[in-house]
Amino acid sequence: MLVIVLQKKKSATQLELGRPRSTAEWRENGVDYALDKGIDVGGVLLSLVAAWLIIRLVARRIERWGDDGHDGLHSAREQRARTSARLVRSAGRALLTVVGLLMLLDQLDFNISPLLASAGVVGLAVSFGSQSLVRDFVTGFFLQLEHQFALGDVIRIGTVEGTVENITLRLVYLRDATGALHIIPNGQIAQVTNLTRSWGRVAVDSEIAWRDSDRALVAVQRAADSLGADPAWADALLDPPMVMGLEKLGTGTVTLRTVARVDPYRRDDVARDLRRRIKESLDAAGVVPLAAPPGPAVVPVAPFIA
Repeated sequence: MLVIVLQKKKSATQLELGRPRSTAEWRENGVDYALDKGIDVGGVLLSLVAAWLIIRLVARRIERWGDDGHDGLHSAREQRARTSARLVRSAGRALLTVVGLLMLLDQLDFNISPLLASAGVVGLAVSFGSQSLVRDFVTGFFLQLEHQFALGDVIRIGTVEGTVENITLRLVYLRDATGALHIIPNGQIAQVTNLTRSWGRVAVDSEIAWRDSDRALVAVQRAADSLGADPAWADALLDPPMVMGLEKLGTGTVTLRTVARVDPYRRDDVARDLRRRIKESLDAAGVVPLAAPPGPAVVPVAPFIA
């Protein structure tokens, strides 16, 4: 009886040390080994699922923390929360993929020690060969740490201007006014111009003939006052529109400038309506646009006769 118990303990010890190596071992311990490893792998998978649910819960908590309760416009706090939540999801997904793969290999009795040891050497070699990739991640981290822009912001990077549709630690996705999607590595961002941070400004210039400048000034002021008194724009205008007066003197023309401090996400809408009101007010005042300058005179040339 004691011999049978010792044989069973020995068999269990061999099973814990590694997977069966021969057909005889598979016949003897294959089913037990498969069940044991199935339980281990299932535990790892359940742990990964639980960790992913926790990451999603944290991301949702971040989004709820930044939610201001308005479905239309997104405040700066809400934009930062959405951006942070997306980064938490993407970073958590990458981390769980790497850690989960290593844990599964370890549970299946693969020796991952050489893999871990070589990972440092490979990582060092890759870092020298892909410095731009490392720069992308480092720059992306500091861009989000300093909250230079967030999802939904309209920004300008170099010559590209558009709305931020997606942000990762390596790339920024911008959708411009034509619908084209620009994908910019973070390491190439030397300067960012945020056009929707806190507030925006609308500036509309009207070029008027000298003789009509006084009437045009009154007409433009009337258009600005009508826009400021319209309740439809009460939530978009942070300050009433102001006519700054003569902005520039040209050859036979003057330029009248009208400015307004507005909600940055409705800047274009306010500018379009302001231009429409100015045009209608100028038409009502009888201020007509300048005639196009005459083109160069064409002098006929007589044919040369030898």
